[in-house]
Amino acid sequence: MLRYILYFGAVFLIADHVFTHWGPEIINWLASKFMGREVTVVEGAPYRESLIDKVIHSVRDKLEGDRR
Repeated sequence: MLRYILYFGAVFLIADHVFTHWGPEIINWLASKFMGREVTVVEGAPYRESLIDKVIHSVRDKLEGDRR
């Protein structure tokens, strides 16, 4: 049971990371393919952070704070 919870967590983190960084591009690409012309359905924010990015930044900040 614990294994399935860990799998679910890993899949959730990967899906969050992929959607955060490439979600609007994927959605617009799929919509363009279905419409047969270039369309923009979703406009992405200039900078977005996924959960993985936030954890990496917080660990990096904590490590830099410990070095000082």
